[in-house]
Amino acid sequence: MTEQSGPAPEVRRGLVLAALQSATLMVTIDASIVNVALPTLARDLDASPSATVWVTTAFLLAAACCIPAAAALGDRIGRRRLFLVGLPVFTVASVACAAAPTLELLVAARVVQGIGSSLVLAVPIPTFRQVFPPERLGSVLGINAMTVALGTSLGPALGGLLLAVLPWPWLFLVNIPIGIAATLLGLRHLPRVPGRPGGFDAAGSVLVAAAIACFLLGVQNLGGASTAPLAVSLLVLTGVLVVLFVRHEGRTGHPVIPLGLFTRRFSLAVLTASCSFFGQSTAFVALPFLFQESFGDSALRSALLFTPWPLVIVLVAPLSGRAADKVSPTLLAVTGLTVLTAGLVSLATLPDDPATLDVLVRTALCGLGFAVFQSPNNRDMMSAAPLRHAGSAAGVLNLNRTVSQSTGSGAVSVVFVLTVPPVASAAAHAHAVAAVLFLGAAVTAVGAVLAAVRLRTA
Repeated sequence: MTEQSGPAPEVRRGLVLAALQSATLMVTIDASIVNVALPTLARDLDASPSATVWVTTAFLLAAACCIPAAAALGDRIGRRRLFLVGLPVFTVASVACAAAPTLELLVAARVVQGIGSSLVLAVPIPTFRQVFPPERLGSVLGINAMTVALGTSLGPALGGLLLAVLPWPWLFLVNIPIGIAATLLGLRHLPRVPGRPGGFDAAGSVLVAAAIACFLLGVQNLGGASTAPLAVSLLVLTGVLVVLFVRHEGRTGHPVIPLGLFTRRFSLAVLTASCSFFGQSTAFVALPFLFQESFGDSALRSALLFTPWPLVIVLVAPLSGRAADKVSPTLLAVTGLTVLTAGLVSLATLPDDPATLDVLVRTALCGLGFAVFQSPNNRDMMSAAPLRHAGSAAGVLNLNRTVSQSTGSGAVSVVFVLTVPPVASAAAHAHAVAAVLFLGAAVTAVGAVLAAVRLRTA
């Protein structure tokens, strides 16, 4: 860590961690906090319910498309500067969201928010490699995994609580004090590490952003019979753009994603992470249908049945990360994915009228598996990347999470279209959810095999 006047190094590390984690929590919460407000937005802004979905979609699409460019830009200009641009952009965009008088302006502000969030998320993991010694990297990545999991799961609940007492603009106004505080902490304590000299791969950034946009929009349209041709066309175009991107990256001197990054060890870590995110996403999307349509639970009780999953992640992920500093991260990854696979199978085989405790135990088992896997795998992935490519590796990690979760959601839509009739019974919903969960378990089992291959290679 670059020496500066001020607190002792250990205190400064804590302040860096506080700045980056508070910003990470804020931007991950904001991806989903507005979901519960979509009916309110449709009413207050005189828009159709289907149009208001773009308030969520625009944020996620903008963030995903900008992740690779943000990571490469951090390598060029320095991550401190990237953070001090991205977080104020996100905070000012939050003010614009709160003040938006029309749906169109709100969606435009959410696009800017998404861009700001991609700049913020490109900073933490490579900065941790600069600030913390290698023997503590697993612990810090565990804290980061906990923060991301907490933000992802906390958004809808926090949004519901705020809407119970305040109008919808406060969903965005709460970002202002957090954004200001984290910016000031970053301004004072983030290390002043200069960026690497060299050009910026603008053409590669455009190609990969277009590929991501086509893929996510294609997956989003897979679930409808009328939109299936469009979805297939977009996915084919994604393949063409990926080929063009890989060819371009092999020729340019300053690639946005260095192809040399994808060693055997790094690639296997990416693939196993993709399997875990796919499995988790299928469960998150499908289980509410099981709880509400088949078991007759309310939306609130359905949400509460999910509680053990993120709660166990919050409790276990830091411990798993700390353990990865002492024992083989790959062994922990194999164990975690095996437990996650068992948890998904247990949910797929729930009885018709399960006891509440039974459901809670099975969702907790899934959370345990995901928590044991995620932090060690992230540590292994980042350790496999040269320090000079730490920003690109973090970009791949964040992009992999977004794309894999979207693929899991798309898989749920496809299974439901193929198996659920127009007038579906409770049993039909239960059958479809079981099929989805078995699919998710099969993919996570493949991930466990890939992790075992990585362990044997190591």
